Parts: sequence; structure tokens; C-alpha cells
Amino acid sequence: MKLGVVGATGLVGQKFLQLLEKEKSFQIEELKLFSRSPKFCSFLNKKIETQPLAKNTFEGLDICFFSAGQDVSLEWAPQAVKQGAIVIDNSSAFRFDPDKLLIVPEVNSHLLNYKAQIISNPNCSTIQLVVALQALEKAFGLESVHVVSLQSISGAGAGALKHLKEESLSILKEEKSYKQHEIDYAFNCVPFIGSLNAEGFCSEEVKIMTESKKILELPQLKISAFTVRVPCLNSHSEAVRFSIKKQANKDELLSALSSYVDTSELFPHARGADQEKQIFVGRVHKDPSLENSWWMWLVADNLLKGASWNGLQIAQELVKIKK
Repeated sequence: MKLGVVGATGLVGQKFLQLLEKEKSFQIEELKLFSRSPKFCSFLNKKIETQPLAKNTFEGLDICFFSAGQDVSLEWAPQAVKQGAIVIDNSSAFRFDPDKLLIVPEVNSHLLNYKAQIISNPNCSTIQLVVALQALEKAFGLESVHVVSLQSISGAGAGALKHLKEESLSILKEEKSYKQHEIDYAFNCVPFIGSLNAEGFCSEEVKIMTESKKILELPQLKISAFTVRVPCLNSHSEAVRFSIKKQANKDELLSALSSYVDTSELFPHARGADQEKQIFVGRVHKDPSLENSWWMWLVADNLLKGASWNGLQIAQELVKIKK
């Protein structure tokens, strides 16, 4: 396989490279790395210099992973497809496009086909949610879903992660040496992520609600979301209330979920999920206020399952189809 990684020096791009080293999913004949300015990345004990994006830069590539933001994807992903590559895009640029696939392999890999095209990687919070919801839908049918996501700083990028560390140290030392940002995340919970619309929903919430319906192929699903940025370094957590169409007990729910997510921990948490490719669920319990309504707690590493690992899983499925 001839592979490319756009945004190779970012948090998700680096995760892609680490996974390609460890997983041995492909026999890599060629690996091209791209970034805004030339830098060196380590891969299989070698130093590879990144390239800037340019005309005909994708010629000969089989699959190219994009993780450099919406603007880069909008400009360059269509060019990669014209040059014959399959693009697996981690930005939000094409997720709402009805003509583009939005894939979580555990849920809807049956839609994949091997041809030059753009395939969207969903929002990190959506991915961990829909894997669990798919298990519940298959076993019991879903009536409604309400989710509150508690999202780590790594989801805001390397700059935000660095700022949180500097800010936290300064506050603990009772200093004010860190550079002030518009929003300070240290020892704080910020009740919106992205921009707010006229209805009061932020863009992250709209992504979760819209993407979940598309991936689950449930356009009429009643789903609402509330997103909060919290001062965790990595991994997103979600408190999910769901109502199902059939009566079930806790053991039946856990049995249905266990095929897709790890249900072995009563209290999975963000630090425990860090560096893990699995999705964890715990605290499954009945909501007494509404018939057939339950609560669960979901946790996953947003840089892995929420981004790079999900993208690599898509590529693995594509290779199976090609064979």
C-alpha cells in the first residue's frame, strides 16, 4: 500500500503513525507525510521529512489520512480523490454531506466500497456513543437518547493541551505567568464547545446529534446532546440516558453491550481509557422516572478510537474489500 498522512505532526497525525507502526495492518511500500512546514517525523526507526501540499502531491497513493482541519480538507481532499486516492478525513468538512460516507466500522462498515472517494471519520464524541447505541438498537430498539459529554483538552488540539498544563502549574504556584486565553480551562468546566447557534446548541452538540442519526441510519431518532470541555488531558466521557422499545433487565443490557464495548469495569474513567483502543461502559442503571429508560457512562480515548484508530479501522475494512 502507498499511504499518505496530511497533518502528520499534529496530535492525531502522530497517533496515525504510531498505529501504523504497531498494527502492521498494511505492507507499506511508500509513506508520504504532509504538514504546513517541513519537519521530521519518526517512523520505524527512520526520520521522514514532511512535505507541503502541492499540485499532484497525491499521485500514486492508495489511501490518504487527513487530519489537518476543515479548511485543508475542503481544499485538498477532492484533489487527492481526483488523483486516485481514497481519503479518510478526520475533519468535519464532509460529515453532513449526504453523498459522503460517515463510517464507524462496528456500526456501518457494510456501506464501504473500494474506490477513490472521501470517507468521513465522525466526531470523536459521536464515535464512542454510536457503537454503544448500535448494540442497544439491535437488541431492544431505541426510543430516545440524551447525552452529556465531558470532553478532554486534547480534543481542542496540541496548543490547548500545552496551555492547560502551563495554566494549571501557574495557578498551583499562585502565579500569573501563563498567557491568558479567551477561555481558561484549568480547574474549570466550560459548558459549550464550538460556536453557538440561534437555538442555543453549540456546534459540537449539533455534530453529535446529526452524525449519530446518519451513522445509525435512524433519521427519526430523538436525540439531544450537551457538551462540556473539562480539564482532563485526554479521553472523553459521556453520561447517556436512553429509552428502549422493549423491556430489559440490567444483565440483558450488559450482554448486548459487551459484544461491542468493555463492560468489565463498574467505574471506567478518562485516565483509565487513555492509550486504549477500546470503548468502556459502566454505571448501567435504571432511570425510575421513565419507563424503559436507563443511564450509562461511556469513556474512550478521543485521539485513538475517537480519531486515528477509527480511521485505521476504516482503512483495514477497505483493504479486506479490495482483496
